[in-house]
Amino acid sequence: MIAVLVLILVGAIALPRFGESVPDNHERPRATSPGSAFAGTEFIAPTMEATREPTAVPTIAPPVIPLVAARAVGLRASEPTPTPTPPTPTPAPVVPNGPLLTSRLVTCYGHPDNNRLGILGEFATPAAMIAKLKAQAAAYHTADPSRPAIPTIELIASVASDTPGDDGLYLNRTRLPLIEEYADIAAQNDCLLLLDIQLGYDTMANEVTRLAPVLKRPYVHLAIDPEFHVQHGEVPGEVFGSVSAAEVKTAATMLADIVTHNGITDKVLVIHQFRDDMLPDKANIKPTPHVQLVTVMDGFGAPGAKSGNYTKFVHDELIQYGGIKLFYKQDKPLMTPADIVALDPSPLVVIYQ
Repeated sequence: MIAVLVLILVGAIALPRFGESVPDNHERPRATSPGSAFAGTEFIAPTMEATREPTAVPTIAPPVIPLVAARAVGLRASEPTPTPTPPTPTPAPVVPNGPLLTSRLVTCYGHPDNNRLGILGEFATPAAMIAKLKAQAAAYHTADPSRPAIPTIELIASVASDTPGDDGLYLNRTRLPLIEEYADIAAQNDCLLLLDIQLGYDTMANEVTRLAPVLKRPYVHLAIDPEFHVQHGEVPGEVFGSVSAAEVKTAATMLADIVTHNGITDKVLVIHQFRDDMLPDKANIKPTPHVQLVTVMDGFGAPGAKSGNYTKFVHDELIQYGGIKLFYKQDKPLMTPADIVALDPSPLVVIYQ
């Protein structure tokens, strides 16, 4: 009895309070005290509710330095630093290198298959034509030793027709193999080749595109005959045709592209003129880099008339370079090389028909 009282006093056995039921085994853990006097007897251990101060969760502060650095350059912290854009290189200046910078072109004009179109078709052989051409060029070197005269073949690459043809363009195109043959003749004889286009109803772009494979050769150049470029409903040879400044620009741009894409000498672009309405907006024609633009005063007549027209169409309306066309049979008398080089400005392209 004394032992029980002692256990009660020290709290080894918890007695229920008055009116309180003892909880079952699911509500409170039970423990067995091995080695005690009451071994094997279950007792209910007192439950202690432990109270603790709430544990503070540490706060992790975001990094400050990157945000401040980003704000300093006007960016958000999450944005990457942009890669600096390298400066745009300054394009190299265009350095003209065409033949007219130092030389004069002396040409014979026509078509090898037709002796009515110019002197080119009057020779029995190409060799005879070359001999005549070189002799004529030498006469200009004598008249003006400061400018070497380059013999040049002016071949009509497309001949205007008074009939529409199968394509309705009023145009007979010189076959490319013949053009290439004369390109080879020019190269073999230290000459240039000038391809003359008459257009009919066709466009400038079509004709230049067709000739592009030959124009890629550095010694092959281009001439335009506005006289035969007529409107639909008109017939070449019955009315005088014309080309616009925009059409000239198309040809010049295409030639410049050929020069730059192939790394070759600047091209000469000749425009024939003997009437105002052949170039109706001539004031809008401007020089183009990599192209040497020449206005050639065309038409036959006496020296006084030819000199007057040269003053009007070339001197007074000069675009870049001047040239003149002479006719062996129709010009009476034929102006001499000394007469020609004395014109102002001195013609740098002299064409013989």
